[in-house]
Amino acid sequence: MKIGIRLPGAGPWAGPDAIEKISRHAEERGFDSLWMTDHIALPSRIETPYPYSETGKFLWPSDTPYLETLTALTWAAAATEHVELGTSILVLTWRPLIQTAKSLVSIDVLSRGRLNIATGVGWMREQFEVLGYDFKNRGPRLTEQIRALKHMWEADDVDFSGEFYDLHGFKIYPKPVRPEGIPIWCAGYAERPLQRVAAVGDGWHPLSLGPDDYAKRLKRLTELLEQNGRTLDDVTLTARPFRAAPFTPETLEAYNELGVVHVVLDTSFEHPTLDEALEELDGLAETLLPVAHRLGARAA
Repeated sequence: MKIGIRLPGAGPWAGPDAIEKISRHAEERGFDSLWMTDHIALPSRIETPYPYSETGKFLWPSDTPYLETLTALTWAAAATEHVELGTSILVLTWRPLIQTAKSLVSIDVLSRGRLNIATGVGWMREQFEVLGYDFKNRGPRLTEQIRALKHMWEADDVDFSGEFYDLHGFKIYPKPVRPEGIPIWCAGYAERPLQRVAAVGDGWHPLSLGPDDYAKRLKRLTELLEQNGRTLDDVTLTARPFRAAPFTPETLEAYNELGVVHVVLDTSFEHPTLDEALEELDGLAETLLPVAHRLGARAA
């Protein structure tokens, strides 16, 4: 089992020194991956309920420093050598498709094939309005975007037609480093997101889903995969428990029993000093990495 951590790309430590130090320290301690969340312009007034808190209030005030996701990952890539990189969760539906395809493959090439993408539809209506994208059609648009990304990364001459995108008459190089392309994991655990995983996802990456609820939704995902001529062997099972489960060996064991192979931890980075943030990573490394390595060896 692989263990990743969230980078301090938002909040008090959102800056070059902290990202460099956290990234290098995490790699040295043996963490497997580094992840960056995604917000671009935080509206001054947010009325859409945040789906991952009991109060419905978003975690950050609108004036929070929040680095652009792909730029921050590029910085982390330059500071490290072998740790994987990822977006959790990249909101493709408020980004220009062709430019984003180029940015993602550029990070993959510059990092020598270390990029993973977890993507979702986005929940904040007000941010879609600020950025000028349609909130209502974001679900089917994301599914088509994933298909289009894969086509652009595989094809020589791009020739893609869909409901939302018509892409023709150009080439986009370089291609991803790995022959199988850049993995695209789909977020969400309601019916429509699970349908997206089953149809086009290389993996499942639900946020804030503890092991018990994960098991319930996994049963439905298995059914949907079968309807698409696929099985669980065709998707990578991952988890980002957030506040839904404690970061303990018991949680890792429970996820492992379900077939989860990659877990992303939301480290806080709200400490008064960066040294204390590094100490948090040390504690997680000592507690969880031996368990994850043992589970990984057992699976192998």
